[in-house]
Parts: sequence; structure tokens; C-alpha cells
Amino acid sequence: MAVKFWQRKKAATSDEQSSLQIETVGHSRIAQISASARKVPWLFNFLQLLWVAGPVTFIAMQSAYKLGFGEFAPARNVIYFVFFTLFLGSIGLGSKFVSVAFTQPRTERSAERLRQAMNWLPDLLFAIRDIDQAREDPGRRRLLAAATLLQEVELGPDGVALAVEEITGDASLAGAARQIELYRRLGLSSRVADLIEASADARLHALNQIHQTMPEIADTLRDRLMGTSPRREEGVARREGFVERLLAAADQEQPEALPLADIQELIVLLFELINGREIRYLHFEWQGSWEVARRVADVETARSRYRLAQTRMDNRLRHLGYRLLGWGEPPLSRADINGPVVPLAYRISEALVALLRQRPRSGTPLARQVTEIARLLQKLRHDRQRWLQAGKQFKQALHKWQAVQAKAHAKLPEEAGKKPLLAGLRRAPGLQIQEAVIGWADEQKLEFADALCSLLEQFELHMDSGNLSSGGSPMGPEDIQRLGLALLDLLQQSLDLGDLAVQRAIQAAPAAWMGGLHSVVGADARAGVAAAAVKDVRQDMGRMAERLAAQWVTWYQLPLSASLREQLVHEYQANAERLEMLANRPQDSERPPPDPTAMQAARAEVMENPLWDRLYALARRLAD
Repeated sequence: MAVKFWQRKKAATSDEQSSLQIETVGHSRIAQISASARKVPWLFNFLQLLWVAGPVTFIAMQSAYKLGFGEFAPARNVIYFVFFTLFLGSIGLGSKFVSVAFTQPRTERSAERLRQAMNWLPDLLFAIRDIDQAREDPGRRRLLAAATLLQEVELGPDGVALAVEEITGDASLAGAARQIELYRRLGLSSRVADLIEASADARLHALNQIHQTMPEIADTLRDRLMGTSPRREEGVARREGFVERLLAAADQEQPEALPLADIQELIVLLFELINGREIRYLHFEWQGSWEVARRVADVETARSRYRLAQTRMDNRLRHLGYRLLGWGEPPLSRADINGPVVPLAYRISEALVALLRQRPRSGTPLARQVTEIARLLQKLRHDRQRWLQAGKQFKQALHKWQAVQAKAHAKLPEEAGKKPLLAGLRRAPGLQIQEAVIGWADEQKLEFADALCSLLEQFELHMDSGNLSSGGSPMGPEDIQRLGLALLDLLQQSLDLGDLAVQRAIQAAPAAWMGGLHSVVGADARAGVAAAAVKDVRQDMGRMAERLAAQWVTWYQLPLSASLREQLVHEYQANAERLEMLANRPQDSERPPPDPTAMQAARAEVMENPLWDRLYALARRLAD
């Protein structure tokens, strides 16, 4: 009878049971991390002590005495062992009481701070996303919101149709998208193919239009119109270069140059780590000569500095662009600032010319704006020189590497000299692949949760119906940017983000899908959903191995042996054809190493244009 009742209730309350299971998993995860001590059942422990000191001690002693001496123990011996057990147990019970009295409050506080951190991070993510989109014009905001909708894993046919119509304005194409999604869910692939073919012209027209207005969402739209839905195991691609931009903004002490979208990526990463995300990655080091190993380290350090200097310059350029919004023909827009750097630099120079032609009078708001722009141009010149200098140092490091590589080859016997330095992954001298993992231990999670809660208290953050406020006032982009740099500092306490291998690993590993957290309430439930989300993400080690191989060939000019390619394919599932293409690149140990600045020829051309110096000189003369 009980079974029938349970079956009836199960059908009616499946959602509640699923929610309860998620909360249970999340609660268990929080308890595991915080090592929450169970409250001691003192009465049970006392009764257990009496049981051990009484019947258990009597039976054990009499049995042992009988076996050892052939008779039962006298009463005084029994009394001695009973009181001995009582005193020993009482001392142990008292010690346990003192230990729990000191550790349990701290453990409970850690668990509470962990719950607060797990609750706050998703709320911050969604609030900052809304604030970021609120700064856009209504048309661009509509497209961004629709693209966000299309990235939802559990989006239904009506949601897909709504997002497609919002982006394209084509009701018939939206109807086709609804049908495609509906039949895809039913597994009717042949009908999906019919609808894709029937809507081909409208799809191509819509994609051409979106490529002109907002190319960053074109791929998402194309996937939905082709019947491809996001999957949890594939994760979500991270914004290219967000770690470098965060580091550059922190290094320049210039939070206003930091895009809010990069802060969102940082919050997602923090939420993944606190919920147990582990990111496997590959790095390499030299096995063999110490001098060669030092040159390899020098190349990696110089390369990291060069990339950081380039990101600093790009950040400064974008910051200058925000000061020139609306100037130029056509007017400089946020879409331009969020786009590629080289076209942005040309657009900024045009906007500067248009602004400085106004020749503002002293004391006017426009004159004060020119003063600020002159200050930013001066800093941009400084960042440009640092970028060029970092490029020269990178090139010098590559020259020294090439020299020591040639010296190492010369020392080898003639037959060994014909073998590539990348002979294998294990013990052979050369660059050796090693595996590592980015992740937090439970102690690090608790330390971060405590530091995060203290930071939120410092900012006096408050969330009311999705609206984020600081100190009683609505939180603006500047406040969020300062908060983002503070969060970056917390992450750097446990993770060396300056390491290029760590940056590559984070960038290459897709983020866990966090969209479902918006409708989940409570730290326990969110912890359960997040734990499942980070567990579902599949990491492609093959692409990471291919990137490493490309670095060896491009920067270190080392050949890829057949044995190395075979091991990369076998151990990390790298693409054999891509490795073959890299291996077939022409190798010449006598040719000069690659020039980093020359590889950024378009960027170098626009940033070394003398027009920047002339504009700076003019801005200084017109400055208030």
C-alpha cells in the first residue's frame, strides 16, 4: 500500500523531488568543504561510556582472566578496571567537548560564509550582465538579450522563435526556427533537414545582415537556425583574452578601461573554482642543459610581457575611445570600441581630428574634455613605447634561444644531431610535456569565501529584486570595475595568472553553463546545480596539445618528430592532420627567429603613425 501511495505522489511532485535532490547534493557539498562537525550527542556518548565501563569491561576482563589464570578475577580487580575505564573515558569525553567548543563555531561560520559566497556570485553575475546591457542603445540591447537567450541550454521552441525574431525581425524565419527546434527535440532529423533547406535563403540574408551589425552573435544564430543546440558538456566559450585584459587593467591601475563582460567571465571562473572545477592543462619545460632551460624560460617570460604590454596599449586605446563617443563621421560607437583594435585605432584618430577641429575655448566643458584626452594620449604614447620595447626584448630572447639551440646541436654527434630536439615526451633531452591541474583545495575555497564576504561587506553591497546597490546607492559601471579588480586580486592569491600556461589553460577550457542558476534560489540548491554543471563540462586536451605544438614550431622553430606526433594523438587525442601540417612547415635552423612586431604588422602600422604625435601636440595646445 505504501508503494502505491509513493508512486502516485511521485508523478505529481517530480519537480519537487528533483529540487530536493539538488538541494541535498548541494548541502552535502557545502558540508564536505566546510568540514562541518556534527553536534555531539552527549547523552549517547555517556551511555556508551557506562556500557563500556560496566558489562563490556566485566565480560572482557573475566574472559581473559579465566583463560590466563584458570579462574575468575577477584572483585577488587574488576572494580579497578571499571573505574579505570570510567576515568579514561571521562577524560576523553571532556577533551572532545573542549575541542568541539573551540572548533564548531569556526566551522559553522566557514560553512555560512561559503553559502553566502555561493549565493552572491551568481547574483553578481546576472546583475552585472544587466547593468552592462543597460548601457547599450535599445537596438543593440535587444540583440544582446536575444543572443543571451539563444545560449540557454534548456530553451524551448517558443524561446528560440522569440530570440530569432528579435535578432532578424523576420517572423517567418522565427517560425521556421520554432519548427526546427521542435522536431530536433523529437529526433526527426529528416524533417529538420527539410526545414533547414527551405529556409536557406532567409537564413543567409539574416546572417549577412547580422555580420554587418553584430558579428559576435552570428555564430550563435547560425547554430540555432541549423538545428544545433548548446550542450552542457560542450560548455560556453570564454571571451578571448579576458585574463590579459584583467591583468593589464590591474597593472595600469585603470579599472575604467575594463569591459564589464570580462568581469562577468572572472565571476564565472571564481564560481566554477569554488564549486570544484578542475582545469587540466599542458605545459612544457626543458629536460637537459641548464643554459638551454634558462633560455626557454626567458622566451616564455618575454612573450608574456609582450602580450601584457600589447593588452595594456589596447586597453588604453579603448579607454580613449569611450571619451570620444559620438565624435567622427560616422560617430564613434560602443560597437566600434568593442570591435577589433586596428579598425578602432583608425576610427579614434578620425574622431580626434573631428574633435580638435572645434578648437574649444578655455573654460568650456569641451576644453576640459580635450585636457583629459591630452592626458590619455600621453599615456597611450607611453604604452605604445612599452609595447615596442617588449617586442624588441621578445625578439632578443628568441635570438638567444636560437643561438643556444644551435650550440646544443653542435655538441651532439653527427648522427644524433640529425634528430629533432623534440624526440619524445618522456626522458629524451628537449622540451617535455607535463600535465597540471588548476583547482582549489577545500581550504582555498574557504579562504576565498571568507575574503569574498569581507569584500562584499567593504563595498556594502546589497541586492534587491535583481538591482545591485553599494552603500545605499545604485551600483554603476565604475563601482563594478573596481570590484572586478578586487576579485582579481583574490584570485591571484591562489593562482599565478601571469603564467602563460595558466592563461592558455583558462582560455582553452570552456566555462560551465550557469544559465540555470538564475531560477534557482538558495545556496544549497545552487551548489548542487553548479557541482553538476562543472562536472558535465568536457575539456578538449587535443586542442591544447595542438597549440603547444604550434608554439614549438612558430617560436622555437623545432621540428615535430613522428614519435612525438603519435604520442600527442594517442595520449591527448590531438588532430593528426593538423600536426602533420605543422610538421611539414619548412624548417631552417639558419633563418632568423620570427619578429613579434612584424607578425602584428597592421597594429604596428597604425600605432606608429606620426599622426598620433601631431594629435597629441595639438591637444596639449588646446588643453584647458
